[in-house]
Amino acid sequence: MKFVLLSACCLALFAAAGCGSSSSRGASSDDSVLTTSVKTPSNTVDPGPAEANTTWMMLYSDSGTNSEPPQTLYGAFGRKQNDDEAEIASELVADSSCSMRLPEDSKHTDSGKPIEEQARILLRGVGPGLDLVAVPTTADYVSVAVFPTGSGTCTRPGDSGLIVAANVYGNTATIYGMVDDRVRSVDVIADGRTHRAKLGENGFSAALPSGAQEHLDKLVLHKADGSKAEFPLG
Repeated sequence: MKFVLLSACCLALFAAAGCGSSSSRGASSDDSVLTTSVKTPSNTVDPGPAEANTTWMMLYSDSGTNSEPPQTLYGAFGRKQNDDEAEIASELVADSSCSMRLPEDSKHTDSGKPIEEQARILLRGVGPGLDLVAVPTTADYVSVAVFPTGSGTCTRPGDSGLIVAANVYGNTATIYGMVDDRVRSVDVIADGRTHRAKLGENGFSAALPSGAQEHLDKLVLHKADGSKAEFPLG
Protein backbone atom coordinates (compact mmCIF):
# COMPACT_ATOMS: atom_id res chain seq x y z
CA MET A 1 0.00 0.00 0.00
CA LYS A 2 1.25 3.47 -0.82
CA PHE A 3 0.40 6.74 0.84
CA VAL A 4 0.67 10.11 -0.86
CA LEU A 5 0.59 13.56 0.71
CA LEU A 6 -0.65 16.28 -1.63
CA SER A 7 -0.77 20.06 -1.37
CA ALA A 8 -0.98 23.01 -3.72
CA CYS A 9 2.77 23.47 -3.51
CA CYS A 10 4.33 20.04 -3.09
CA LEU A 11 4.00 16.29 -3.58
CA ALA A 12 5.58 13.89 -1.09
CA LEU A 13 5.49 10.12 -1.41
CA PHE A 14 5.40 7.76 1.54
CA ALA A 15 5.88 4.04 0.88
CA ALA A 16 3.95 2.04 3.46
CA ALA A 17 3.49 -1.67 4.04
CA GLY A 18 0.81 -3.11 6.31
CA CYS A 19 1.52 -5.87 8.81
CA GLY A 20 -0.51 -9.08 8.66
CA SER A 21 -2.02 -10.83 5.68
CA SER A 22 -5.06 -10.34 3.51
CA SER A 23 -6.36 -11.88 0.32
CA SER A 24 -5.85 -9.89 -2.85
CA ARG A 25 -8.62 -8.31 -4.91
CA GLY A 26 -6.49 -8.81 -7.98
CA ALA A 27 -5.94 -5.10 -8.38
CA SER A 28 -3.12 -4.24 -10.73
CA SER A 29 -0.05 -2.51 -9.37
CA ASP A 30 -0.82 0.65 -11.33
CA ASP A 31 -4.37 1.03 -9.99
CA SER A 32 -4.78 4.60 -8.82
CA VAL A 33 -7.29 6.10 -6.46
CA LEU A 34 -9.67 8.96 -7.11
CA THR A 35 -9.16 11.92 -4.81
CA THR A 36 -10.46 15.40 -4.37
CA SER A 37 -9.55 18.37 -2.23
CA VAL A 38 -12.11 20.99 -1.26
CA LYS A 39 -10.99 24.38 0.02
CA THR A 40 -12.99 26.15 2.68
CA PRO A 41 -14.67 29.42 1.65
CA SER A 42 -12.40 32.43 1.63
CA ASN A 43 -12.64 34.51 4.78
CA THR A 44 -12.66 38.15 3.74
CA VAL A 45 -13.09 39.41 7.29
CA ASP A 46 -10.02 37.76 8.77
CA PRO A 47 -7.29 37.30 6.11
CA GLY A 48 -5.21 35.08 8.41
CA PRO A 49 -7.64 32.13 8.41
CA ALA A 50 -8.42 32.76 4.75
CA GLU A 51 -4.79 32.17 3.84
CA ALA A 52 -4.61 29.06 6.03
CA ASN A 53 -7.67 27.62 4.28
CA THR A 54 -5.70 27.23 1.05
CA THR A 55 -3.42 24.54 2.48
CA TRP A 56 -5.71 21.52 2.72
CA MET A 57 -3.88 18.29 1.98
CA MET A 58 -4.77 14.64 1.84
CA LEU A 59 -3.11 11.31 2.44
CA TYR A 60 -4.47 8.33 0.59
CA SER A 61 -3.80 4.74 -0.39
CA ASP A 62 -3.53 4.06 -4.10
CA SER A 63 -4.48 0.39 -4.10
CA GLY A 64 -6.76 -1.47 -1.69
CA THR A 65 -5.86 -5.03 -0.72
CA ASN A 66 -8.81 -6.30 1.29
CA SER A 67 -11.09 -8.86 -0.37
CA GLU A 68 -14.14 -8.25 1.83
CA PRO A 69 -16.82 -5.74 0.80
CA PRO A 70 -17.20 -2.57 2.91
CA GLN A 71 -20.57 -3.77 4.21
CA THR A 72 -18.80 -6.76 5.79
CA LEU A 73 -15.76 -4.87 7.08
CA TYR A 74 -17.57 -1.93 8.63
CA GLY A 75 -20.54 -2.26 10.97
CA ALA A 76 -21.49 1.34 10.21
CA PHE A 77 -22.80 0.30 6.81
CA GLY A 78 -24.85 -2.55 8.26
CA ARG A 79 -27.16 -0.47 10.44
CA LYS A 80 -30.12 1.66 9.41
CA GLN A 81 -29.42 5.17 8.17
CA ASN A 82 -30.47 7.78 10.72
CA ASP A 83 -32.29 11.05 10.02
CA ASP A 84 -29.14 13.21 10.09
CA GLU A 85 -27.45 10.94 7.56
CA ALA A 86 -30.49 10.83 5.31
CA GLU A 87 -30.62 14.63 5.30
CA ILE A 88 -27.06 15.00 3.97
CA ALA A 89 -26.86 11.78 1.92
CA SER A 90 -27.53 13.34 -1.47
CA GLU A 91 -24.92 16.04 -0.86
CA LEU A 92 -22.37 13.45 0.26
CA VAL A 93 -22.93 11.46 -2.92
CA ALA A 94 -22.74 14.54 -5.15
CA ASP A 95 -19.48 15.68 -3.52
CA SER A 96 -17.98 12.19 -3.24
CA SER A 97 -14.57 11.58 -4.78
CA CYS A 98 -16.09 8.39 -6.18
CA SER A 99 -18.58 10.52 -8.16
CA MET A 100 -15.87 12.31 -10.13
CA ARG A 101 -16.19 12.11 -13.88
CA LEU A 102 -13.18 10.54 -15.55
CA PRO A 103 -11.85 11.19 -19.06
CA GLU A 104 -12.06 8.26 -21.46
CA ASP A 105 -8.29 7.76 -21.45
CA SER A 106 -8.06 7.79 -17.64
CA LYS A 107 -6.05 5.02 -15.97
CA HIS A 108 -8.26 5.12 -12.89
CA THR A 109 -10.20 1.97 -12.09
CA ASP A 110 -13.98 2.26 -12.20
CA SER A 111 -14.94 2.96 -8.59
CA GLY A 112 -18.66 2.32 -9.00
CA LYS A 113 -21.52 4.54 -7.89
CA PRO A 114 -21.91 5.77 -4.30
CA ILE A 115 -24.86 4.13 -2.52
CA GLU A 116 -26.87 7.04 -1.13
CA GLU A 117 -28.85 5.05 1.43
CA GLN A 118 -25.59 3.85 2.99
CA ALA A 119 -24.09 7.31 3.55
CA ARG A 120 -22.91 7.43 7.16
CA ILE A 121 -21.62 9.89 9.74
CA LEU A 122 -18.72 8.03 11.39
CA LEU A 123 -17.39 10.57 13.84
CA ARG A 124 -18.55 14.03 14.85
CA GLY A 125 -16.35 16.94 15.81
CA VAL A 126 -13.19 16.15 13.83
CA GLY A 127 -12.82 19.92 13.55
CA PRO A 128 -14.93 23.02 14.22
CA GLY A 129 -18.30 22.18 12.67
CA LEU A 130 -16.80 19.21 10.81
CA ASP A 131 -17.78 15.53 10.79
CA LEU A 132 -16.15 12.44 9.33
CA VAL A 133 -18.42 10.79 6.77
CA ALA A 134 -18.28 7.80 4.43
CA VAL A 135 -20.20 6.31 1.51
CA PRO A 136 -19.55 2.85 -0.03
CA THR A 137 -19.96 2.25 -3.75
CA THR A 138 -21.34 -0.48 -5.97
CA ALA A 139 -17.74 -1.52 -6.78
CA ASP A 140 -16.65 -1.93 -3.13
CA TYR A 141 -14.82 1.40 -3.01
CA VAL A 142 -15.40 3.79 -0.13
CA SER A 143 -15.48 7.58 -0.20
CA VAL A 144 -14.26 9.02 3.13
CA ALA A 145 -14.31 12.77 3.72
CA VAL A 146 -14.33 15.58 6.24
CA PHE A 147 -17.75 17.20 5.86
CA PRO A 148 -18.72 19.78 4.81
CA THR A 149 -15.53 21.75 4.03
CA GLY A 150 -12.68 19.28 4.12
CA SER A 151 -11.03 16.94 1.63
CA GLY A 152 -11.73 13.33 0.81
CA THR A 153 -10.56 10.17 -0.89
CA CYS A 154 -12.09 7.28 -2.82
CA THR A 155 -10.36 3.93 -2.46
CA ARG A 156 -10.71 0.28 -1.61
CA PRO A 157 -9.97 -0.64 2.01
CA GLY A 158 -6.55 -2.04 2.88
CA ASP A 159 -5.49 -4.45 5.62
CA SER A 160 -7.59 -4.12 8.80
CA GLY A 161 -10.02 -2.11 6.69
CA LEU A 162 -7.58 0.78 6.76
CA ILE A 163 -8.27 3.92 4.79
CA VAL A 164 -6.21 6.95 5.82
CA ALA A 165 -6.21 10.58 4.74
CA ALA A 166 -5.25 14.00 6.12
CA ASN A 167 -6.32 17.62 6.13
CA VAL A 168 -3.62 20.18 6.80
CA TYR A 169 -4.74 23.58 8.07
CA GLY A 170 -1.89 26.04 8.35
CA ASN A 171 0.82 24.26 10.35
CA THR A 172 -1.49 21.67 11.92
CA ALA A 173 -3.01 18.49 10.54
CA THR A 174 -5.91 16.16 11.14
CA ILE A 175 -5.24 12.53 10.24
CA TYR A 176 -8.46 10.63 9.64
CA GLY A 177 -9.84 7.48 8.05
CA MET A 178 -11.54 4.14 8.62
CA VAL A 179 -10.74 0.81 10.30
CA ASP A 180 -12.73 -2.42 10.49
CA ASP A 181 -14.86 -3.69 13.37
CA ARG A 182 -11.96 -5.54 15.02
CA VAL A 183 -9.98 -2.37 15.77
CA ARG A 184 -10.48 -0.90 19.26
CA SER A 185 -8.03 2.03 19.18
CA VAL A 186 -5.74 3.88 16.78
CA ASP A 187 -2.44 5.62 17.51
CA VAL A 188 -0.77 8.07 15.15
CA ILE A 189 2.99 8.20 15.67
CA ALA A 190 4.50 11.50 14.52
CA ASP A 191 8.04 12.67 15.26
CA GLY A 192 8.41 9.80 17.72
CA ARG A 193 5.38 10.82 19.78
CA THR A 194 2.14 8.89 20.14
CA HIS A 195 -1.18 10.62 19.52
CA ARG A 196 -4.29 8.61 20.42
CA ALA A 197 -6.98 9.11 17.80
CA LYS A 198 -10.65 9.57 18.49
CA LEU A 199 -12.45 6.43 17.36
CA GLY A 200 -16.09 6.54 16.36
CA GLU A 201 -18.14 4.13 14.29
CA ASN A 202 -15.32 2.68 12.17
CA GLY A 203 -13.95 6.22 11.77
CA PHE A 204 -10.89 7.71 13.45
CA SER A 205 -9.40 11.18 13.68
CA ALA A 206 -6.30 12.63 15.35
CA ALA A 207 -5.37 16.31 15.51
CA LEU A 208 -1.59 16.78 15.37
CA PRO A 209 0.31 19.74 16.82
CA SER A 210 2.09 22.27 14.64
CA GLY A 211 4.77 20.75 12.44
CA ALA A 212 4.05 17.13 13.39
CA GLN A 213 2.57 16.35 9.96
CA GLU A 214 6.05 16.75 8.48
CA HIS A 215 7.31 13.80 10.53
CA LEU A 216 4.63 11.13 10.23
CA ASP A 217 6.05 7.78 11.33
CA LYS A 218 3.28 5.19 11.42
CA LEU A 219 -0.23 4.21 12.41
CA VAL A 220 -0.73 1.55 15.07
CA LEU A 221 -4.07 -0.28 15.17
CA HIS A 222 -4.93 -2.07 18.42
CA LYS A 223 -7.39 -4.93 17.94
CA ALA A 224 -9.98 -6.58 20.18
CA ASP A 225 -7.95 -9.80 20.45
CA GLY A 226 -4.96 -7.93 21.89
CA SER A 227 -2.92 -7.94 18.69
CA LYS A 228 -1.83 -4.85 16.80
CA ALA A 229 -0.94 -3.90 13.23
CA GLU A 230 1.53 -1.20 12.26
CA PHE A 231 1.42 0.77 9.03
CA PRO A 232 4.55 2.86 8.32
CA LEU A 233 3.88 6.28 6.82
CA GLY A 234 7.41 7.31 6.00
